[in-house]
Amino acid sequence: MKTLLKRNVKLYFRDKASLFFSMLSIIIIIALFALFLGQGNWGSNEIRDTWLMAGVLAVASITTSIGVFEVVISDRLNKVAKGFYASPVKRSHITAAYVLSPFIVGVLMTTATAIGFGIFILATGGYLPNAIGILQLFGMILLSNITGTAIIGFIVSLIKSTGAWNTIGTIIGTLSGFLMGVYMPIGNLPNPVQNIMILFPPFHSAMLFRQILMDTPLQSAYTASYGTLDTHELSRILGSTFSFGDFEITPLISILFLLASGAFFFWLSVMKMKKLER
Repeated sequence: MKTLLKRNVKLYFRDKASLFFSMLSIIIIIALFALFLGQGNWGSNEIRDTWLMAGVLAVASITTSIGVFEVVISDRLNKVAKGFYASPVKRSHITAAYVLSPFIVGVLMTTATAIGFGIFILATGGYLPNAIGILQLFGMILLSNITGTAIIGFIVSLIKSTGAWNTIGTIIGTLSGFLMGVYMPIGNLPNPVQNIMILFPPFHSAMLFRQILMDTPLQSAYTASYGTLDTHELSRILGSTFSFGDFEITPLISILFLLASGAFFFWLSVMKMKKLER
């Protein structure tokens, strides 16, 4: 299985075009934010930058695995997968390699994105979490990639051509940014749209990333404004908290929802892949 894992990961990093397009959604988000979306009242530049970082990390956990899953489709179309399944290697190991390689790449790329964005924030005088917050951030990178890989894996199991996958990948990158409240803060959207977004599992990833990254900037902005800044309302608008009426979505609820969604879509994708093997 290790050999197949290395092979799938190497194929992804060797294909520069695939690597670029899997990062394209992140590049577009940053460009749009720099040109248009970054203007307005954010409370402070630190809040704005950490909010953007949280959204980018959430999107990265979805889009960076897309290029690796193209290997799965290519192997299926070129009958390479059948050769693997005909070999002495256990079928479960082959399927695991196809599922784990996108997860590994997703974690690596999301972590690299976090480090790059963190350096930018520190260089501009912003705030990053303390040691415990950094551990929570890495835990969220793992969790968000588990769920993101499972969802993308299920979608891949329904696709039968690389051309269709390239189109679907573009749609996923664009739609995920919207549904995570990256292009526009969720608080500025109508309530029915907000209620749809909260059902999208990766939105919970974005919300948890925001809670981790925006905690210190929100406290600092509140102190600097001598208590005149309504941080609770700002958190609601920016999507670091969410509630249905008086019922607030706690971090534990979001984590359980992500785990349940990841397990469900992983099960669906494995069942579908087993049918394709026959």
